[in-house]
Amino acid sequence: MIDLTNQPCPVCRTTGRSQPLHTTRYPEHRYPGPFTLRRCGECGLLFNSPRLDPPELARLYGRNYYFFLRSDAREFDRIVGMYQRSVGMIQDDLQHSGLPKRSIDIGCGRGYFPAVLRELGWDASGIEISPDAAEYARSRFALDVFTGTVEQHAASTQARQFTLVTAIDVIEHVPDPEQFVAAAAKLVAPDGWLIIDTPNAAAENIRSSGVAWKGFNPFHIYLFTIQNLTTLLCRHGMRPDKSFSYGNTPTAPHLRDRAVAALKAAGLLRPVAGAYFAAKRLTIRANGDIQQHVARAVARIRREPPYSASSDSTAPLAASRAGDNIVVIARKQAEPPPNSDQRP
Repeated sequence: MIDLTNQPCPVCRTTGRSQPLHTTRYPEHRYPGPFTLRRCGECGLLFNSPRLDPPELARLYGRNYYFFLRSDAREFDRIVGMYQRSVGMIQDDLQHSGLPKRSIDIGCGRGYFPAVLRELGWDASGIEISPDAAEYARSRFALDVFTGTVEQHAASTQARQFTLVTAIDVIEHVPDPEQFVAAAAKLVAPDGWLIIDTPNAAAENIRSSGVAWKGFNPFHIYLFTIQNLTTLLCRHGMRPDKSFSYGNTPTAPHLRDRAVAALKAAGLLRPVAGAYFAAKRLTIRANGDIQQHVARAVARIRREPPYSASSDSTAPLAASRAGDNIVVIARKQAEPPPNSDQRP
């Protein structure tokens, strides 16, 4: 275990100002012992400490990681919303910029998002740490996918710059968010965009749901607010252009959450979860032709209104940006010409 309690906060760099938010257990994921989230008293960053060391984290992801147990149909439904809240929000600016439609998706999984972007006219590629998922994306969609982390990619001979870099549901998983943002920013071309989508550490529903809130799980070791994520982006040359929350409806504890709590209290959650995950592995790919899913997602993106026209964009928590997830769209300042006359 790695104790971060007295280490500098990766955002505000203060030391020793954090307080525990909650401690729970995740027997359904075979997490070894208690899982504690702490809140930085200066900037509000939520972080897991003590935290699993790298080999332990790798083993955790090897056991029933929820992302890879989702059906293709569910993931492509999710991608429509991802597009509307990311690429869809910069469409007008992109058209006026004259920049090439070249993108890279950090944490691209099995390649669904870049596969859809390619059908929409992008030169789309990806970065994925899971060798199996990266190989699936390459073999199934003929995508250019780098196997490894964004830090490894940025330091490699394969690194180049992109008009659009996306990191959707990724930064909450990484052990060093400072290095992650620095590497992602290096991949953004001058005047290009970096879009980060992540659970919201300032979500109002944390108050009502507590430890059962949908953004809490043992894979999420850092949780940001719009304000502290903006601080981190600015430090690495990215200028926030748009930011908002989604999942903007207040919720009460769900019946499922009560059932999970009851099973956990009775010591039955681990065997029940084991049976559930085993069943999911048996059925995960039996859900239709993959190209049909791509075509349906593309058709919906072209047909449906943008996120800014959705009911969620004006739901009760939208104005305070206190929904369950946040999106920060940042742009890299264009570099001045080498012979420009700049005065201090």
